[in-house]
Amino acid sequence: MNEKFRFFSLVFSYPSEKTLGEIEALASHLPEYAHLVESLRSHTLEELQTEYTRLFVTDFPTLTCPPYESYYREGSLYGNASIEVEDIYRNHGLEYSFEGEPPDHISVELEFLALTGDEEFARRMKEWVFEFTERVRKNSGIYGPFAEELEKLLKEF
Repeated sequence: MNEKFRFFSLVFSYPSEKTLGEIEALASHLPEYAHLVESLRSHTLEELQTEYTRLFVTDFPTLTCPPYESYYREGSLYGNASIEVEDIYRNHGLEYSFEGEPPDHISVELEFLALTGDEEFARRMKEWVFEFTERVRKNSGIYGPFAEELEKLLKEF
């Protein structure tokens, strides 16, 4: 199950040659996601980056699919949820190093689940992730199928 969370952590990270290579490598151990990887291969890196940016970074006047827990809990970015999540990481002996995304970004939280398998944290994620995945499914042909599979994974965890 941890490899699956790592897979989705990479999928919901900004696409690069490196992340796409890691996704393909992980998928070789996850045959149930082969169809998803095939769908990624049908797009250029530039198409994936453009769609990622439109959905998760700069869709004006409002962000279509904010990938941040604090948005769904508090209605704003960089809120208390971001601080709480960073404290949870620290309590597990993990130090969060800011690399472009706040600690409550979906990809960072999924990476934490991949590393720890923390069921309590998964319950916390379930309180907001389904609204996020619903938005993604409604607004993206590229990322929608990934959102649907992430929902299934979290529901069975």
